[in-house]
Amino acid sequence: MMKKIFYGLFLTLFLTNCTSERKTDVERVNTVECSVITDSIFSSMPGSIFAMDGYVYWEDAMGTENFIHVVDVKSGNEVCSFGNVGDGPDEFAYSLASVSPSGNFFLNDPVKGMEHLYTIDGSGSYSMKTNRYGKNTDITSLIHLDDETVVNLTPGAESLFCINSGEKTDTGGKFPFTEKYENAYYLYQGKLAYNPEYNLLVYSCMGLPYIATYSWKNGKLSLEKEIIGEIEGSSQNGKFIIDKDDPVGGAMELALTRNYIVTLDRDVEVEGEKPESKSLRDFSTLPHSLYVYDYDLNLSKIINTEYCILRICGDTRTDEIYAIIVNPEFSLMKINISSLNNH
Repeated sequence: MMKKIFYGLFLTLFLTNCTSERKTDVERVNTVECSVITDSIFSSMPGSIFAMDGYVYWEDAMGTENFIHVVDVKSGNEVCSFGNVGDGPDEFAYSLASVSPSGNFFLNDPVKGMEHLYTIDGSGSYSMKTNRYGKNTDITSLIHLDDETVVNLTPGAESLFCINSGEKTDTGGKFPFTEKYENAYYLYQGKLAYNPEYNLLVYSCMGLPYIATYSWKNGKLSLEKEIIGEIEGSSQNGKFIIDKDDPVGGAMELALTRNYIVTLDRDVEVEGEKPESKSLRDFSTLPHSLYVYDYDLNLSKIINTEYCILRICGDTRTDEIYAIIVNPEFSLMKINISSLNNH
């Protein structure tokens, strides 16, 4: 059975800013204050990155020993590294990283039901504490709201989020589509980020042009606003299949600063359609553009950089984001979003 579906501006909570028409009208800038922190990102594939308290944590996605690297933002020097892949009791089979508003860094393994809490001191030394919890193989991403509370993204489960707080487990969240699809696990994978000042969780879907914000109050997540772009696809045998002629996906990366939500995406109006990759590691096809939203999900600016950008993260205590760029090797760059106010 095939059912043709068109999803457009159907959300009553918020008018979308993701459609191509609205992107055309948004102010574009190609000058922003930025600086290279280090060009010593030695990895065949850098994974997720996080920023907190003057440090940037970046993951070597292909590394097996000390795959988390901690860089001092001021000096650009690596101060420590940790985390090993393996079958040992304190090694990771499947690692998901997160930072807490307290300044702590976490590595979780939902396959093993294991969590490591790392605390970095001013000298770059660290201490580590291990916690065990129930295994959950539905988890594809997570974020710590505090040292005890974790929101897990579970796109293939009955609920979008599984929330662990101490001994308590809850569920919540709203899927982008109301209809259930068998390929939801792949369709709804994405990124989570949290701004503790606003008590606001942001979910960005990678498979669909969809972003949602949730308030965190009294131990509950409540949907605040959501935006979705135009999607053309078909319901085929219980799965939602996006048209090959209209392969509109979601943002590749998500970052939060004090005042902004920033996503990494291709600005087709400026960059053109994504070219065909020449190899598995053809980084020349990466997007160059950063989409800057306020916390009401109003798209305010698009930053068209000259760099191929692989990863981004934000510091919610400042309006700075950090990016791993290809130039032509991997470098870690700081971008000051607040400098846009001078344009």
